Amino acid sequence: MDQKSNYNKKRNGYATANSLKANELTAEEENIRKSYLRKIDARVLPVVVMLYFASSLDRGNIGTALANGLVEHLKLSPTDQGNVISLFTLCYIVFEAPANVMLKKTKPRYWFTFIVTCWSLSTLYLAFARTTALFIFARCLLGVFEAGFTPGIVAYLPYWYTRKELGSRMAVFFIALPISGIIGGPIAAKLVQTQILNLERYQGIFFVEGILTTGIGLLAFFIMHDYPDTAKFFTPAEKGLLTREITLDQGLASKASVSKKQTMNALLDWKIYVFSLVGFGPNNCLVLLGYFGPVVIFGMGYSRTTATYMAGIPPACGAVAMLLTIMFVNKVKLWKLYLICIPANILGACLAAFATKAELRFFGLCLIGAASSSITPVGMTWMSTNAGGVSKRMISTAIFTTITGLAGFIPPYMFTTKHAPKFLMGHIFNIVMLFLSLASAVFLAQYFTKENARRDANPVDVSQFSLEELQSMNDKNPNFRYKL
Repeated sequence: MDQKSNYNKKRNGYATANSLKANELTAEEENIRKSYLRKIDARVLPVVVMLYFASSLDRGNIGTALANGLVEHLKLSPTDQGNVISLFTLCYIVFEAPANVMLKKTKPRYWFTFIVTCWSLSTLYLAFARTTALFIFARCLLGVFEAGFTPGIVAYLPYWYTRKELGSRMAVFFIALPISGIIGGPIAAKLVQTQILNLERYQGIFFVEGILTTGIGLLAFFIMHDYPDTAKFFTPAEKGLLTREITLDQGLASKASVSKKQTMNALLDWKIYVFSLVGFGPNNCLVLLGYFGPVVIFGMGYSRTTATYMAGIPPACGAVAMLLTIMFVNKVKLWKLYLICIPANILGACLAAFATKAELRFFGLCLIGAASSSITPVGMTWMSTNAGGVSKRMISTAIFTTITGLAGFIPPYMFTTKHAPKFLMGHIFNIVMLFLSLASAVFLAQYFTKENARRDANPVDVSQFSLEELQSMNDKNPNFRYKL
């Protein structure tokens, strides 16, 4: 079959949703594909990594503040210490789904510039909050504006990449999380040792990092791109092939809209909720390290300053592990990575909870950092590629990040001074949720395997449907095959 008839067959609905393989392109088209991917990787990925770095920095600096004078200066009770993080998380959760709807109603460049700048100004305000109520209010504002970021970027990256190209790029995006821990820890440690204006030492963290990330947010307006079909940096041949590949794979985001029907399709899809359980355990580990790393390490017997510096080591382990993930994510079935990373996470959590030597407990945190950082983008990618079209994926992403975000709502009350220095309850909760994540991943893999086999054994003629009609079926399209 020649290339033209093969393309027409795809347009008429015969092609599976994941059938666009490189060997179906001519040699010339494959060279064009590699060329436009290099351009996207150079112009889109660095921007989202930079913005995620800002997000992680502003969200995670609360752990350093709690370990360096915030509790004493504002006289935070154990309940207040939990509220500082859990109410941030509550606002984050409530506004995630509406934020993703807003992303579709406006251009990405405008939306991300707005929310990044607003949350950065909220961080800056934390430096000047004089009462517990005002401080918690500022943290709530931070949650409101950050709510649109991670689910927004998870929905935004597939604007530019097909399903087979997405995994490694999602891992590159999430590498900003451990990088922010590596860089943010020493920066915060230096800031708490430096007198800035007449501020308390912990206030200097919010002041400097708030100014830094505000600048990053404003910069995004000038360097971010909206959609591949409106980008100016492609040649006509590159834009033509890219828009064709994206259209056949999942549809162009610039042409899609979030309808009530697609919203209900996502809300009623039980698989999204199981995916959320898969992602909850690793995300809970990231909450532990990101918010409470300095506090937990301080509880091991190290000084406040030393604990702040050491808090950057587990994320460094995560960065190294994530680089390995980028190398292998497109070469192995995604669910099999859970068979490696989750047991490693459980071992690390058990060491952090039950080991008697501080060095061994700290090694457990490093193991948690390596395993959870590497598996988190896998969960996002696995869920996103199996959701279906653009509209359903945006709502599904919001549901996924909302449920996994609950990890920041309950555990904060388990890592207050009331439970110091071992925080045993928090570690046990972490271990239980990791076991649940592993079981959920295995269950989904078995279900997808059986469902793909059933569809292969019972082919359906869908030639009467247009490409748009097939895409609106999402994963119910008879030719859709779930990615394992």
